[in-house]
Amino acid sequence: MPRRALCATLRSQRRGGEGVWAAAWHAVTRPPRAAAGWALSCLLCSLRTLISFLLPSKGPGGLAPRAEPWESSPEQRVYRSHGAGLPLITVQTDPCAFQVELARLAEESAYFGALARSQMQEAAQGRLVLEHVPSGAFRAILDFVFRGHFGLGEEELLPAIQAASYLLVPSFLEQCWLALRPRLHPHTCLSYLRFAEAIGCPEMRAVVCQYLSAQLLELVPVTGRLAPALQEELAWLRTRGPQQLCVLRKENLRALAAPDMEPLRGLYGLPLGQGGTWRRATGLPFRADKWSFSTAQLLNYLFLIGGYRERRGARGFAFRMAAFRYNPLAGRWQPTAPLLKRRRHFSTAVVGQRIYAIGGWYLDTLLAPDGGTALYTAVERYDPWSDSWVFVSSLPLTDFTLSLSHDLPLCAVHAGSIYALGSMQRTGEKLLLRYDVGADVWQELLPTLTRADADLPGLYFLGGSEPLYVVGGNAQENVVVSFSPGARRWGPARGLPKVSLAGQGVARGSRLFMAAPELGTVLALELGSLACWPLPAPPLPLSYEALFFLHFPPPPPPPPGGEQGQAGAPGPHPGEPGVHALPRAVCGARRGEPPDDSLAR
Repeated sequence: MPRRALCATLRSQRRGGEGVWAAAWHAVTRPPRAAAGWALSCLLCSLRTLISFLLPSKGPGGLAPRAEPWESSPEQRVYRSHGAGLPLITVQTDPCAFQVELARLAEESAYFGALARSQMQEAAQGRLVLEHVPSGAFRAILDFVFRGHFGLGEEELLPAIQAASYLLVPSFLEQCWLALRPRLHPHTCLSYLRFAEAIGCPEMRAVVCQYLSAQLLELVPVTGRLAPALQEELAWLRTRGPQQLCVLRKENLRALAAPDMEPLRGLYGLPLGQGGTWRRATGLPFRADKWSFSTAQLLNYLFLIGGYRERRGARGFAFRMAAFRYNPLAGRWQPTAPLLKRRRHFSTAVVGQRIYAIGGWYLDTLLAPDGGTALYTAVERYDPWSDSWVFVSSLPLTDFTLSLSHDLPLCAVHAGSIYALGSMQRTGEKLLLRYDVGADVWQELLPTLTRADADLPGLYFLGGSEPLYVVGGNAQENVVVSFSPGARRWGPARGLPKVSLAGQGVARGSRLFMAAPELGTVLALELGSLACWPLPAPPLPLSYEALFFLHFPPPPPPPPGGEQGQAGAPGPHPGEPGVHALPRAVCGARRGEPPDDSLAR
């Protein structure tokens, strides 16, 4: 070992013998003056070590913690309200006894409240034995109840939580949770969780689970090792906040001036309640003028998957594959693993806790598809716990008609299977494919939907459950057709007034939300009754957007006397205050009138 490293090692030791050896070493390897200084330093270190053994010190590392003044002073262990002459009760803890005003303590503690109302011997005699409660923890509770003082160190917090949980002091526990949250870290959270479960404190467990759920995928080294049942509980906790309809520009083909680009780089949310307005939740996690992404929602995270154009060299540009994950509970973006293939206009589907990327074509210059553009048959599956993509069974065909109005093929999930819909190039028939996730097998679902069944040259949306709904259109009208996966039967085609829809829509129950660029707003469509109405216009010009739902943190409580908002409440039907139906030329109703379901053919 080099001399300098050895000397550093010897200096770091605190035992007396090692300090003497250090002094001897420096005496023979250093000049006299330096050796004398090092010897004195090491001898002082040895002296400090000796004193630490002879004199007691406070704390868990000491042999005999110093006694606090209140432990030896009975007068300091008397707690009563100012100016009150109410009787006191003696509470024996471990190891000290306290004189406490029962009436005041009963106001904060359900345990002592029950004691005060009971006819128990302890209440009559004015003496209660709680030898399993540490005196320090009980004193901390009394200081808070009688004096409004709360100040606990890290080593004092857990015993105080256990005592307050046993004695049912919710106001004190609320202060404990405020003190606990900053102490939750990846290397400590599981210890706190086990402690909460060991003492049977559901409130503390909820605080720790809230910390874990808010960062479920950020803490994969911790959460990935939890039991599946606990993982599902944490995933459910992420959806307890108010739900909002969100929109972002999924593909941008035009490079605009900086002031005009800024609104396009936002993610906006709309609470579906009366008087809800769009608000910017965050910006996109990259700086580019052109991009193409598809979105997926899993575990209340938004996954943005695709790529964007970046400058290469002085005059050149190239498209970079990229993927990001947005956590609405933390308000943060993080990069994730990109796709294995460079895709554009592909669909995503979420089954279980996996994302599937299906179809699309080559991501390059964002030009319109031509005769040489081919649909990707490769299907990829993403695991958020390992942040990795793998290939699964490919699409069984490639001759779907390409389109810039929607992702290809359109996909929906029902009963654990993925359904993909496309229009055949030669015949114009609509073919539905089903992917069995468990068996990793694709199959065609016959019969096809022919032109004689429905005139649907354009497709907009596939969604729903039982039945599935197909929304498309032709030059004269929009068309909605249903398909029953169980019966394998197409329903009759029903018409709507013509309005162009584009981008990636989303269904919530039987209600479809999709962007209508020519109207400059988002439409809501009841797939069963075909009633439709516009939502408030988003704060960006609509072109090719993705719509999706995310749960955000609950809003802060309103001030006293204020009105509580309805963020996340289910959207009202047309005709309710604050929501207007579309003009009759579009959806068959005048503004302010409920749509007439009889107009759907």
